[in-house]
Amino acid sequence: MTRATFPAMATSRAVMSEDGQGESVASARVQISDECLELEGLSAAEVLTLRAWIGRINGSTNIQPYLVEESPGRFRLFVGTAAERARTTKGLQ
Repeated sequence: MTRATFPAMATSRAVMSEDGQGESVASARVQISDECLELEGLSAAEVLTLRAWIGRINGSTNIQPYLVEESPGRFRLFVGTAAERARTTKGLQ
């Protein structure tokens, strides 16, 4: 496999195998859209970490970003005007 990064650069765990040499199939899915970054299919530890972050990220002093768990294990991270819209929508529910 040809790598487009230098060995010292960070590499996503989703594309690294156990020995760090090749690609592997990951169950996690990351989708980038105009509105948000969507994460799902995470490990239990990753879900717990993101749940712990929700309180810190969505504090009253931070207008953005805005992190939401839509269904168990499915998270969306909003920034900019999308964060404002998501925060307003969540407040109206």
